[in-house]
This record gives sequence, structure tokens and C-alpha cells, in this order.
Amino acid sequence: MKRILVIDESQAIRETLALILGREFIVSMRSFADRQFRLADAKEEIDLLILGEAPQFGAGAASLLQLTAQLPFSVLFLVDSKATARAIEEREGIGCLTKPFNPYELHAKVDQLLARQAVLSRVAALTPTEKPKDFSRYLEFPYLSRSVASLVPRFAAAGLPTLICGEIGCGQDRVARGVQTLQQNRRPIVSIEATELSADYLAQKAQQLAQYRFLNSAAPSLLIENIDKSQPASQSLLLSFLEEQEDKIGQLRYLTTATGDLLERVYRGEFNEALYHRLATLTLKLPPLRERVEDIAILASWLGRDYATVLKTSEPIFSPDALSRLKNYLWFGNLDEMDSVIARTLALHGGGNISAGDLIFDFGDDVGIAAKPFESRRSAAPINFTMDQPKLQVYNSSSTADGSANGHRSSVDLSVVIHELAHELKNPMVTIKTFAQLLGDRYQDENFRARFQEMVGGDIERMDDLLEVMLEFADFAQPKRRSVALAEIIRSVAKEIQNEMSKRQTRFEWKDNGAGSLVHADESQLTYILKNVLLAVLSEAKLGSEIGIDIAREGSIIIAYMREAARVTSITHYLSNMEAHPNEGILPLRLLLAKELIERNGGRFSMDQADPLQDTLRLEFSIG
Repeated sequence: MKRILVIDESQAIRETLALILGREFIVSMRSFADRQFRLADAKEEIDLLILGEAPQFGAGAASLLQLTAQLPFSVLFLVDSKATARAIEEREGIGCLTKPFNPYELHAKVDQLLARQAVLSRVAALTPTEKPKDFSRYLEFPYLSRSVASLVPRFAAAGLPTLICGEIGCGQDRVARGVQTLQQNRRPIVSIEATELSADYLAQKAQQLAQYRFLNSAAPSLLIENIDKSQPASQSLLLSFLEEQEDKIGQLRYLTTATGDLLERVYRGEFNEALYHRLATLTLKLPPLRERVEDIAILASWLGRDYATVLKTSEPIFSPDALSRLKNYLWFGNLDEMDSVIARTLALHGGGNISAGDLIFDFGDDVGIAAKPFESRRSAAPINFTMDQPKLQVYNSSSTADGSANGHRSSVDLSVVIHELAHELKNPMVTIKTFAQLLGDRYQDENFRARFQEMVGGDIERMDDLLEVMLEFADFAQPKRRSVALAEIIRSVAKEIQNEMSKRQTRFEWKDNGAGSLVHADESQLTYILKNVLLAVLSEAKLGSEIGIDIAREGSIIIAYMREAARVTSITHYLSNMEAHPNEGILPLRLLLAKELIERNGGRFSMDQADPLQDTLRLEFSIG
């Protein structure tokens, strides 16, 4: 008699399937919470696995299907929606049934899959397995520096929690996946995006971990990406989740990626210390590309060979002036940026000799003038590239009555302008900062040094901070709106900027804090909005004053503060009727960007200056 194993979180589902199938088959039942059972230990005793799935299957579909395809028996997925069913490609040995189903549909699927079982075994023996993407090449020199490359095999073999950190674009994600490929017992990877952390999100990941644990004798590896971008409340939530999962399914292998120095954030009280020590038993620090000048030539050739193969061109030969330009560039995007520069250059110029003028650092360059014919290995005939100038549009940021943008278009995209402006300013900013540091260290007059640092240091720090604010805004995609606790986010942000409040000798006065208020917004964008509004208010507020924060009604925040007597710009008219007062002051940068994001999230931003000494900001969001 054929044996069927049913794994589902719902006892009602398990019992119903046992009643329907029990007369013809031997039916066993398990839940994902059953720690005493491992599917890997029972493979030879099963003819069919009926596996319950949640509606959130989509993101883990590929990995789960890859695992089930390796099993020596058929698998029938039970899913909750047709959308989820479409994520599962039915093929030999794998079927899908959408709930609710009737007994006739169930029997038909079961009979079909069991009838295929003999054919499946023969086909599996003859069909080569798909070769997984090779990330191990990113663990070697020249992609990594020689010193880091020598550490990677030892870190991978140790199997201890490993934090992979570095500046933006240092290849943390590729290195993390490469480390996983070096493990002796390859484990499936469950990825967690730290910017998406929430109770619902982690509940989905818990189910995914449990399913993988059933399908593999070893516990999965957990890849936690962008941990540095998580909020304090999310960090505590993640720590509790990890502790709970280790209790349920055993020891996990942690691979974590971060941008910047996470330990420094721990010391500043900005990152959960217990979470850091759980994830960073080993730390692999990836140096920025500007500190690897001696590797630039080898790395450029290495990347060039790769893209020559992909684009079917001859291998590039970089002239001395091209190598000099590559070495003297500061590479703000590090390996990712260099990868893009080499790819873009070969795509538009082909292979062969590459001079400094052929290098294309940004799509904003006039690539059409200098581009030479693209030469393919397969044909000597040139292929002419025709590139249309991008047609960029922006929506005027003044609001309509419903809080959305008014739809008037102008000539450029605000995000593109900000991104390009920030990058244009980055180079001189680095030069200024370097000069300021060197001058302060080397100038002999101690009084001058102290005065110089006092006068220049604060302005440099402020400019650098505003550039980061602009870049972060420009990188936001369309909002992923869901229910978010408004009071929890604003209190978390207020705690984060406590140091700035101390400098200004100000404090927050909380009124009617509306702790239960839920709004419908993108959590990461909402955090950005509130942080920049509060920082803008701090810069405008009177020294030593009190800033009132009132969640007066559901979905609304009112911020009131006494302003300094000398006000540089007036922003009331900009908010209420910008076109009627074109020559008056503009909205401060932080508030301008926050206002734009509020409107993208379906909200409204307004300001009341009826009181000559006090400003009142009102932020309104859709109710979740």
C-alpha cells in the first residue's frame, strides 16, 4: 500500500486529508512544529508528500522547488491562492492544489502523481541537474584583496556566525553567497532583508525555515542582508526571532551583511549589542576600492575578460592613461561601480584598446560622440548603437486636496537631479574633508588649528550629512505601503536623534500619543520622513525650547515649536501656494524631501504660521 505523508500547520487540513485518503493509502501526519521528525530520515518510506504552504510562498518558491525536486518521491503543494499556485511550475513529480478543494480533485491529483512515480525515477536518473550559479569566484583575488581572500576559506570552514561588512558596493552579498557554497554540507539559504523586518514578515520566514528543515537534514543558513539599515525596534524583534528559531529547529548558520562599521554603532548605542554579538562571532571586513590602488589594473582586466565573454568582444587592453584614470578615481560605489564602468565601456566601445577617453563613468556622459564601432568576435562588421536621450519627467510637488501630487510635469526627474547633484558634490567634498584634516594636523599654530576645526568642521559634517540625505531619498523606489504603527516609529526616531536634541538643549513634549494609531505607508520611507522632519525642526527651533509632538487624531502628527527670531526663509507660502510667490524662500531641503515622500505615500504636509513666534507642522497619513 502506498504511503502518504501530510505536513501542514492546520490540524483540520491534516485530519481531513487522512479521512479522504485513509481507505486507499497509509497516511501519516506531521506539523512543521514537530521537532522530533526529519523528512530526511524518512525518505525511503514515503511515496507522496502533501505539503501545506502559506500565501506568502512567492519569494521562496525557487529555493523550495529546487529542494523538492531532489526528493525521491512526488510532492503535492496545497496553497491558499491562485496567485501562489502560479508560482509553482507543475512538472513530473510536482503538483499543486488550491484550497479549498474537493475530494475528487484531491484524488485525481494524488493518483496522477503516484502514477508518475516510476517514470519520475527513471527520468531523474537520466536528467542532469541544473548547475547552480558559481559565487565562489567572488571569494578570490582580485575580486577580494589578497588578505581577505586568504581568510574566507577558514571562515567558511568554521561555520560560525559571520558578519561581512564594508562600504557600499564592496560585494557583501556576493561574498556571503560564495561563503555558503564553500560549506561542506550545502544548506539551503533563507534570506532576510533587514529593511523589511516586521512581525508578519518574520512569521513568513519562520514557516520557510521550518519547511526547509523538513526537506533537509541540516538546518538552513540564514542570510541577513543590510542589517545596518534596520531600526532599533526591528533589531529587538529579530533577536527574539533568532532565539525562537534556534529553540525550534536547532543551530542556524548566520551570514550577515552590513554597510559601514556596525561595532561603532553598538558603541554609540544605535545598534542592539546582543544582536551584534550573536551575528558577528567572525567579522570579514571588505576594504574600499580606493585602498586597493595596486589591485586596480588586475581587477579591471579580470572584469574586462568576463564582459568580453558575455558581450562577445575581444578582450580589452587598457592603456596607461586609462589605468591611471581608474586608479585616481575614488570609487564611491567600490566594486559595484567599477563593475558597471567596465561593463558600460565594453558595451558601447567594444573590446581592444581602451584609452582614458573611452571609459564611461556615468550614463550622463556624452557617450555618443566618443563611441567607436562595436567589434564582435563573430563578425568583423561594425554594429552601430543608437541611444535615444532619456526623457525624464517630474511631478510638481504642490499638493491637491486629496494629498496627491498635482500631476504638472516639468523637464527632469527630481530623484535623478538629486542623485546626480549629490554625486557631483561628493568629489569636492572628499577633497575638502581631506584638506581640512591634513591642515588641522600639520599646521603648527594650535590656536589656529582649534579655530579652523571649529569653523570648518561643523559645516563639512553638515554638508556631508545632507548629501547622504539626498542620496537616500533618490534611491527610494515606489512605496510598499502596509500598516505601520505611527507612534512606535516616531518615538524610535526621537530616541535616535537624542544627541542632536542635547546639542540644541531642546526636549520633546509628548501629548495624546495615540499609541494605537496605524497608518498605511512604506515603513522605511516613513522613518526617513519623520527623522528629517524632526531634524529640520531642531535646526529651526529656539535654543533651549520645547518641541510639542501631538498625535492628535488617528493618522495625523502635529509638531509645534518656537522658532529662532532670525529666520532665513519663509516656507509657508511655498507650501500653500508656490506659484503665487515664486520669489519667496524655498522649503528647507529636509522638509522638501520629506514632503515629497509624504505625498508619494498618499499623505499631506502643511504648515501654520498664524502665531508670529511659533510654527506648527501637520503630517497626515492614510489610515491603515
